[in-house]
Amino acid sequence: MSIPFLRAATAFAAVAAMPAIGWAQSSVTLFGTVDVGIAHVTGDNSSRTGLAQGGANISRIGFRGTEDLGGGLSAGFWLESGFAPDTGLGTATGGALAFNRRSTVSVMGPFGEVRLGRDDSATFLNTLIFDPFLTNGVGGTNAFVMNGAPIQIGNAISYFLPPNLGGFYGQLQHAAGEQANTAPTSAGEYNGGRFGWRGGAFHVSGALAKLQGTTQLQDVRIRNVGASYDFGVAVPMLLWASEKRGTVEIRATQLGVKVPVGAGEIRAQVSRYDTVGSNADWTKVALGYGHNLSRRTQVYGAIARIHNGAGAQRAIGAQGVAASGTNLGGKSTGFDLGIRHFF
Repeated sequence: MSIPFLRAATAFAAVAAMPAIGWAQSSVTLFGTVDVGIAHVTGDNSSRTGLAQGGANISRIGFRGTEDLGGGLSAGFWLESGFAPDTGLGTATGGALAFNRRSTVSVMGPFGEVRLGRDDSATFLNTLIFDPFLTNGVGGTNAFVMNGAPIQIGNAISYFLPPNLGGFYGQLQHAAGEQANTAPTSAGEYNGGRFGWRGGAFHVSGALAKLQGTTQLQDVRIRNVGASYDFGVAVPMLLWASEKRGTVEIRATQLGVKVPVGAGEIRAQVSRYDTVGSNADWTKVALGYGHNLSRRTQVYGAIARIHNGAGAQRAIGAQGVAASGTNLGGKSTGFDLGIRHFF
């Protein structure tokens, strides 16, 4: 066991051992997800098979809590670490357990919520909620990793609108690059927002952001919009996304659907990714099923295939099983089978 892992485990144990101090004043919850399975991915000339994680939901462990401050105000915290159950290591640098997924403190009230710390980026959240695979496993969308957009963002200040606005919701987010005032750029600075409306069966939302690079050619501009409608027998969803880094822009158009079947759910998706002014385009199709053994436990499986244009060589991978390379214009296939448990 690595030294960073031991230190992180000791820290978790120390927090859990102090109920008399923190828990007497707050509502504190230990929570997490363990998701592990078998994945097989192929490229044009090779294939890989192994244990993967996060095929249905990303594995994590965390603590969250709230405290009533009176007068309609409350405070909260959220500490969440990703980990890989196939290896037992954390997903932070060096395999350590660290609060790399989220580490925030919040103040909430009639005005909404002000949240400080590392969190999901506003633009990533929009690709998540309009993907029937929740961006996970071999079937998940590539619309949030096309051209350098962030998933989580550190040094963030977020403001969320209050929840009682007739279905309308919104978020503004600023993350400081923390460069010196004498630096030529504010590299790493993120400014974005997400606004949507959910009423009855209909849901629509859009997001927009810029991540500043060291030069203008390294700036990443992100746009996406999604919509879904719950017909009861099926929930079709549509997502359009664009990421532009310098002069290179990649756009995704994705049509997905979720179909409840007994204690399970069929998931399917067709996605087209276009590199503007180039033939580095690709198409991805995916089909999956998740069966709920209980409210907490699900077994799942999915299969997906990528067809590359003449100038592209994208390949399917899984968390814990790296993609096998493809040739320009080649094809890639992957499947995963696993089990996910919430606690």
